[in-house]
Amino acid sequence: MDAMQEKGQIDSIPDRFSFYSSKTKESKTSSTWDDLFPIGHKEDLPLEKYKTQPNSNHPIWWIDVRDPTEGDVDAVAQALSIHPLTTEDIVMREPREKVDVFKNYYLLSLQTLVASKVKEERPGIPVSAALYMLVFQYGVVTFSPSGSSHVHRARDRISKMHDPSILTSDWVCYAMIDDIIDSFEPFTRDAERESEAIEDQVFIARIDDAQALIPQVDVLRKRITHIIRCLHGKVDVLNGFVKRCQSADKHSIFPGGDILLYLGDVQDHLVTTLSTLSHIDEIIGRSQANCLAQLSATNLRLSLTINSGLSKVTLLATIFVPCHLITGMWGMNVNVPGQEAAGLGWFFGIVGVFAAFMVICVAAAVKYKLL
Repeated sequence: MDAMQEKGQIDSIPDRFSFYSSKTKESKTSSTWDDLFPIGHKEDLPLEKYKTQPNSNHPIWWIDVRDPTEGDVDAVAQALSIHPLTTEDIVMREPREKVDVFKNYYLLSLQTLVASKVKEERPGIPVSAALYMLVFQYGVVTFSPSGSSHVHRARDRISKMHDPSILTSDWVCYAMIDDIIDSFEPFTRDAERESEAIEDQVFIARIDDAQALIPQVDVLRKRITHIIRCLHGKVDVLNGFVKRCQSADKHSIFPGGDILLYLGDVQDHLVTTLSTLSHIDEIIGRSQANCLAQLSATNLRLSLTINSGLSKVTLLATIFVPCHLITGMWGMNVNVPGQEAAGLGWFFGIVGVFAAFMVICVAAAVKYKLL
């Protein structure tokens, strides 16, 4: 019952399916696949049985499906002759980033960061989700997760192109990859600012501040590690993709020419982002080590202070306890020296001896720096 209710909520989203055409330069949205391509208008649906070098004058189409269900993937697969292995990867949400080649398209699977509406299990750590791109000869099909705006930003970029002749399905693929890499930049800047703030706080933090600083450092390191792990997979995918495009016996399905320049720019940006994150991770690691060292030094000082206080208390007890022992003995039913004598001479003499003993002992302790 819950699954059917969830499916009904997903199907009610009005812009879950979208179709863009460079011919009309407009996007058409709907909540279901049948509403996007109703019966009697199937001629609007492009059918491509193979992929070769595209004609630059041919219009480009782009279908996006947000948060696809198994039924949505099956409908698209039947309409566009998508391979069952691709369908299985999309339905199962295959997390591995890769490039697969088929007769009429190639598939790119990439991980991206999304804004989660659900309460996060790990606060402060971004949520990653898989995005799939199927690149045909004159079109692209994307299966994007909810919470990402890559499709919207890429289509805005297409609408602002000064030279529409360079628009191809491979260029759309490049624009999506570039936007996915750029989406990591805000997280990188936030991590950099937070690392600088933590580095400044380490040497001036008090004990109470350090208790809040250590969890903050731990969450930041987990966030950076998560982002680096997401980006490292893209390095392998892009390197393999560019290598296939530059191969002398490359398959006709792969692009060439200026697209390689665009992909090279994305690679440079990716390497720069990874270098920045590695540098931030080193700063955080050093700050964490310094913070732990500060705590160790503070604990050592407290331990030495406590030991010093205990030693002084022990010394004072050693001085005063014999006096208590003697007075305790005189409290018994025994003869006290001078108890038969008149006056208080014996009393003040005994008290004076006690006081002199204590003063001499304390002076000797001070002289030898025991107090």
